[in-house]
Amino acid sequence: MVWYDAAMTRDQVKEILDRVLTWPQGGQEKVTRFLRRFERWRENDDVTEGEWKIIEERAARRELATDEEVEEVFSHYRGV
Repeated sequence: MVWYDAAMTRDQVKEILDRVLTWPQGGQEKVTRFLRRFERWRENDDVTEGEWKIIEERAARRELATDEEVEEVFSHYRGV
């Protein structure tokens, strides 16, 4: 598995998507459902580009949120 610690290029994204097309139908359907959900989520996303950059940097350093931090964010957006 390759870990990308920088923004992926279009060619890298295309390479991954091309591999998905070689998977069995069931796997392709799962990826498609996930990507559709992700697109809907991004349409309603009010996280700024600066915030996304911070998230990506922390994830690259493996400084991920604690369960409590995740719950705090989810509880905030559940009420919106």
